Amino acid sequence: RTLRAIINNNRGDKPYIDAEKYPFGVSRGKYAIPEGGRREIALSIEQIWMIEDYQTENVMLAIARDIFVFMFFCNGLNFGDLCRLRYENIDVSNNEIVFQRKKTLRKTAKPTFIYVPILPPMIEIINRQGNKDQDGYIFPFLNGIEPNDNNERKIINAMGLNLDPINTSLKQIANELGLDPDLSTSYTRNSYITHLTSELLVNPIVVRKMVGHSTRKDVTAGYVKLTAKKRREINMQLLNPDKKYTEINSGRVI
Repeated sequence: RTLRAIINNNRGDKPYIDAEKYPFGVSRGKYAIPEGGRREIALSIEQIWMIEDYQTENVMLAIARDIFVFMFFCNGLNFGDLCRLRYENIDVSNNEIVFQRKKTLRKTAKPTFIYVPILPPMIEIINRQGNKDQDGYIFPFLNGIEPNDNNERKIINAMGLNLDPINTSLKQIANELGLDPDLSTSYTRNSYITHLTSELLVNPIVVRKMVGHSTRKDVTAGYVKLTAKKRREINMQLLNPDKKYTEINSGRVI
């Protein structure tokens, strides 16, 4: 899988090997990567709430907590996509964040958009950790770097420099709360998907659409229409019923 990731050059403009010489793919009679025993890296919703309620005066720990929680509520998006979010990605009319996963931008002919209902805790986190200037990025990790192909290497480097201390802080939080000692931002996506499928029993096609996974091979996917109302109904079930959140003003998103 590591070799395939290198060949695919996901962080670059195009793969290092053209399609004819690409060595992977069962449908083309080429090498199939065997499925490994994947370690479970999903937290329960109660554990997510524990992190959400974690109190600290330490600035770095507070940032790590907030970013982790935001990523979870934001359909389990990854850290790279979080860094790239801009205020222009906010659809005020539906009170949603709309974006494309960087990972799939050059893999599909038809753009795949992810629609994320903006929940009260997400607004609280943006107010605490986000840029006050709403002309650029939502969060400050890529401030000063224009989002274009020429700056992609700078963007990747900035992401790495910001991600490491966040993951280190998450492990400290996990230690204090008695959670998995390997806790990192990677847990958010798995936790979101696992909770929707295993606990809320959301239709798998709906889950794939919520997180931006391909549904092209499923003939019934075209009949599944996700409205903004339905997306919000799903994600609202992630909120802690015992926690009092800030109310969303009807006239403004942030």
